Amino acid sequence: MSPGRSRAALLFGALLSVNASYTLLIPFVPDLEERAGANPTVVALTFAVFAGAKAAAQPFGGMWVDRWRPGDVGCVALLIAAAGIVVTAIARDPATLLAGRALWGVGEGLVTPALYAGMAALCRRYDLPTSRMMGNFGTFAVAGFLLGPLAAGIAAPFGLDALFLFGAAVTAVTAFGLRWAVPRDVPAPVDEEQADDTAAGTAATGGRWWTWVLALGALDLFTNLTYSALEPVLPLYLSADGAESARGAISLVFAIGLAAFGVVSWLLGRYASRLGLVAMAVVGLAFAAVGTAGLYASAEVWPVAACFVVLMVGQAALYLTARRGVVELRSAMTRQGKAFGLFGLVSDIGNILGPLLGVALYELTGRVSFLVIGALSGLLLAALVVGARRSRAVPRPPVEDGHVRTVVLFDRTDPLELESGRTLAPVTVAYETYGELNEDRSNAIFVCHALTGDSHPAAHHPDDRPGWWRDMVGPGCPVDTDRHFVVCANVLAGCSGTTGPTSPGPDGGPWGPDFPLIGITDMVTVHRALVAELGLGRLRAVIGGSLGGMQVLEWLLRAPDDADDFLIVAGTARHTAENLAWNAVARTAIRSDPEFREGRYPPGGGPAAGLGTARMIGHLTYVSEGMLARKFGREPRAANGTSPSVTTGPFAVEGYLEHQAASLVGRFDANSYLCLMNAMDSFDAFADDRPVAPFRRRPGVHLFSFDSDRLYGPDHARYIQANLAARGLPAEHHQDHTTDRGHDAFLLRVPPYLRRVAEVLGQESVVRSADDAG
Repeated sequence: MSPGRSRAALLFGALLSVNASYTLLIPFVPDLEERAGANPTVVALTFAVFAGAKAAAQPFGGMWVDRWRPGDVGCVALLIAAAGIVVTAIARDPATLLAGRALWGVGEGLVTPALYAGMAALCRRYDLPTSRMMGNFGTFAVAGFLLGPLAAGIAAPFGLDALFLFGAAVTAVTAFGLRWAVPRDVPAPVDEEQADDTAAGTAATGGRWWTWVLALGALDLFTNLTYSALEPVLPLYLSADGAESARGAISLVFAIGLAAFGVVSWLLGRYASRLGLVAMAVVGLAFAAVGTAGLYASAEVWPVAACFVVLMVGQAALYLTARRGVVELRSAMTRQGKAFGLFGLVSDIGNILGPLLGVALYELTGRVSFLVIGALSGLLLAALVVGARRSRAVPRPPVEDGHVRTVVLFDRTDPLELESGRTLAPVTVAYETYGELNEDRSNAIFVCHALTGDSHPAAHHPDDRPGWWRDMVGPGCPVDTDRHFVVCANVLAGCSGTTGPTSPGPDGGPWGPDFPLIGITDMVTVHRALVAELGLGRLRAVIGGSLGGMQVLEWLLRAPDDADDFLIVAGTARHTAENLAWNAVARTAIRSDPEFREGRYPPGGGPAAGLGTARMIGHLTYVSEGMLARKFGREPRAANGTSPSVTTGPFAVEGYLEHQAASLVGRFDANSYLCLMNAMDSFDAFADDRPVAPFRRRPGVHLFSFDSDRLYGPDHARYIQANLAARGLPAEHHQDHTTDRGHDAFLLRVPPYLRRVAEVLGQESVVRSADDAG
């Protein structure tokens, strides 16, 4: 079994233990009066106090999870629950009984967000499918509920004290299993100092993430309310005729229904991963409405069992929808503990209100209550369907509102002719725009992204995820979207919407390793075609860093009349032998991963370990030795909240690199990475004394470099400057001495550098004639 799956098994074991210990008490409720003097009111309070304590503790557990490791939080929480079980076992009076149940509830409330956050961490760390893990989560959750009464029945001869103490011991053991199950290298939230070109995929840390969590929690509240309303009502319904077989019928109905929930959760986790959340919710509500309303037809055991199974199919779909929604909510990625804590608090309200509502309705209306509850599901279903249709009917918002747009620029009648001699068609390009185009179309700026970037350099509104160049692009930034119309496109061979190895190939499946070799020239061809498609004419500027700087340089050499200014940031004209060597090692890491399969890995799979290692290798060239020494030095990993071990390495810097690897693996394709690296390695801007294309108006050329950049430092900029000057195109070199951030400085807040870019772009367009070239 792989490390990821073995850790997942331990996490699910902890979940099984938590739920089994909860239902363990149910068969012994009659014994509480004799043991602890619990009258019916106290019995009711034992369950109410537990539920209230669990619900109230979940937000605190969530906040704790975000401050500490989920595994550590889960371990402490389960030890608290174990203590509560022991107190409950030894209680001989109502006060002690209620105190034990409250402590027990606090432990289970604290552990709930830890379990969910731990599961999400396992998915990220080991590239496990979210839907499959969530389906397993539902299956093990219901298995635990079923296991509790079964274990109680088997162990009843040993007595309640022995049974509960055994349960406490098992809970304590699983606490330490859970602590080991959650990986210690859980990626931390990205701060400004750690930002690099992986920020394109970083989830937003601000915005109204909690509104989505509340909406998903409300859906789960309704799910819990529907089920928990039927828990006391169905036994009353099935035993209304006073038949002696009613107890067996009740057990049969609930056993079949819960088994259906477990099986369907497992199936949905494996085979419905591509089904959208709205579609999943619609399916769940439809089954819930039909199953609940169908209970009205007959009180016979088999019709009731059949309807209950239909209802539980819907419950499984809704359960998976709500939790998958929270796990996949981008704006809550860095605060999943808080998200699941808030979600759990809202969700558990359904369990508190459900029995009260169900019994009240049944007392007032009898079996009509099933129609009422079914109608509630139907109304929510109708509202969801109408809302979805209206959202589809709304005209597509303007581009500047932040939606990625796509356009097909080359088709089979007019294919893209590649530098390699091959052709490619169709070519779809994903792009975003910011700001407004002025009347004479003279304020457009094209932004070229780096190796693992995308078309999202900046947020479009406060609730949007931050972009990978958030300090450069935006209102009031050097590339000021209040003054300029900004275009950024995902590069050819990328994996964020533009045609690349993940796109459908000739056989309908992904291109994979068969995607044709491309060069920087081909990327620029696609960019220029997009500019023409948008009708932009001459651009105010073209700007890009790293791989983006290569694109800007190629654009300048090929079509200098396309823009007033070309800004090459931390760029190069060609890779040195050392650059080529670093990339060779990175490629070897990817190709050596057994999951690479010569590039023919399935969608959603691939060489996660190899790609992560390649990213770690690359990142070492993005940062400077001075920055690593300043931030980490020889600081032990334990100072970052984790303990050193032989398997993880003792130093904090390793955890930093592991975070960089994890932040890329979940969002980038290995074949795209290889394809883009090959394009960078093969680029040689001035090979064979290549001249600058003729121009009518000499553009401004600005080179920005950083002293601490050991990848494409000032020497690279001076090489470009000298070669451009030899071709009659002088360039201004802006060398920054102020930062130790290395190559990544071009993405970060370095005030002198940003100020110089702002000065260049803040100037009015200068028209230069070819005679001014010197």
